[in-house]
Amino acid sequence: MTAQEQAELRQRAWQVFEGELPQLWEERPGQWVAYQGERRLGFAAQQHELYQRCFERGLTREQFVVFCIEPIYTEVDFGVDSGG
Repeated sequence: MTAQEQAELRQRAWQVFEGELPQLWEERPGQWVAYQGERRLGFAAQQHELYQRCFERGLTREQFVVFCIEPIYTEVDFGVDSGG
C-alpha cells in the first residue's frame, strides 16, 4: 500500500467516523471504534483490545484507523482585539 493510498484510507475513515459520531456518542460513549476506509471493523472498551482484534484479522497498522468515541472540540479564534 502506497503512502497516498494510506492517506486516502485514513481520510475516508475519518469522514465516516465524523458522520457517525453523534449516533456513536449516544450509543457507545468512551469506547473505541476501528475503520478500514468506509468499513467499520468493530468496537472495544479498551484501545489495545481493538488493535489486537484488527491484527488477529490479519490487518497491518497501515490498513485501519482507531478513534475514541468522544465529542470533537475545536478552538476558534475570532481575532477579537482587547485594545491592548
